[in-house]
Amino acid sequence: MFIYRMMSSDLFINYSLTGMSLAYRIIGMKLTNTLIEKTCGTIFTGGVTIDDLLKDMVLLEKKNIGSISMMVVEGLTNAEESTLDYFYTISRDTVKKMTEGKPDAHFAVKLTAFVTLEVMEKISTA
Repeated sequence: MFIYRMMSSDLFINYSLTGMSLAYRIIGMKLTNTLIEKTCGTIFTGGVTIDDLLKDMVLLEKKNIGSISMMVVEGLTNAEESTLDYFYTISRDTVKKMTEGKPDAHFAVKLTAFVTLEVMEKISTA
C-alpha cells in the first residue's frame, strides 16, 4: 500500500525522473536499477528479462489466467538507430519465445518507444 501511495503522490510524479537520474550519477545505473527492481518494480512488472516474463506466464497459465507481454520504453532522448534496432530485436525474440509450443500469444507494443522525449513533451504541453 505504501508503494501505491508513494507512486501516486505529486512529489513522486514530479521528481522521480530527476531522482532516478541523480541516483544513476551517484550510485550508478546497475545499483539504481536493482533497487527499483527489488522494490516497486516487482509489483508493476513481470521482470526485466524474457525468462522472467515466461516464468510469470507459466504461473498464470496454471491458474487459467491469460497474460499480455508489454515492453515499455519511453523517454529516450535522441535515440540512435542501434537503440531502436535493439528494442525491435528484444520485441521479436519475446514474441518468438512466448509462442513456442503455443498457437498464439499477446504482445503489446507501446509506440512511444519510438518517439523522443522532446516530442512527447511538446505533445503533452499542447
